[in-house]
Amino acid sequence: MRDRRTRWRQVEAWLSGSDPRPLAPPVYRGRQWPTLIAVFVAAWFVPDVFGGDLYHDQLLDNALIYSVVALGFFWCFSLGGQFTFATVSVYATGSYVSLWVSQRYGGFWVGFVAAIVAAGLLGAAMRLLFARLSVLYFAIATFGVGGLLLIVFRNWIQFTGGNQGISKIALPSVFGHQLNTIHKQYYLMLCVLAALLAATIALLRSPAMRDLTFSRDNGPVAATAGLRPQHLILVVFVVGSAMMGASGSLFAHNATYVSLESFDPNISLTVLLMVLLGGMESIYGPVIGAVVVVYLPEILRSWKSWQDVIYATLVLLIVIAFPGGIAGTRQVARRWIARARSH
Repeated sequence: MRDRRTRWRQVEAWLSGSDPRPLAPPVYRGRQWPTLIAVFVAAWFVPDVFGGDLYHDQLLDNALIYSVVALGFFWCFSLGGQFTFATVSVYATGSYVSLWVSQRYGGFWVGFVAAIVAAGLLGAAMRLLFARLSVLYFAIATFGVGGLLLIVFRNWIQFTGGNQGISKIALPSVFGHQLNTIHKQYYLMLCVLAALLAATIALLRSPAMRDLTFSRDNGPVAATAGLRPQHLILVVFVVGSAMMGASGSLFAHNATYVSLESFDPNISLTVLLMVLLGGMESIYGPVIGAVVVVYLPEILRSWKSWQDVIYATLVLLIVIAFPGGIAGTRQVARRWIARARSH
């Protein structure tokens, strides 16, 4: 009864214009922009604490690269509702396109943009070709496309270098300053990730997200309301694929050598695991999941013989006890506390 009265007072305040916030969706009530700035500033100083040598700097770079590709998968799956097994092939496409273009047409930034465009076009082609398939059959179709692309890359020696790989790699530069160490490239990757997180927040806080959610969850009903569900999902899937291409470009120019062995098909499952562990309902879920997947093997190194068992147990524990992932532990803790108080 008390909750009902409180709710009615909130409605009255909202109708009178004195308090517009109580009825706002959670994403509008949160502090997404200050949080992003705080996370960015904290991450800027992370290399001073956890870096300092080639090995640990590379771990930090890997965490950022995987964060970008996982964020792209987050757009495709969590926002667009489209599960894809072609993550590794889109990632590889971004890498090879970026390397090929940068060698011939003007360096890293031209290659980076080309990788984004190529990966986005690949995502658009898959989505348009398989638009009529259900979620399950769409995932299977993307699995086939991903496998086919990897075969093409293996045999297209002029483009990918085949089994010999590519060692002539253009280094990124910013305002004429060459980022010739992986420590310096960390800050470039961090800025790219922050920009993509900002784009994600902007989408979530826009009216387009309401239309996208309606289209994703109730496509036929949304169509009768004048929306174009397939168009909205297509745009989100293309943007997510473009992010995967951007991560492929960052990976390629961070490495000293790129070969086909760099693109293990298990990467697609690894990225899925990152999003599940971090949380499918939080924009920071992919980042948290990427950090966990990169650093957990390092933490368990002293338990090498039991590493796989401990790793699998932790994954199952998080998935079962915290369905919302690590990012959702706060909500689960609140529910547990509320239940304890009620008893």
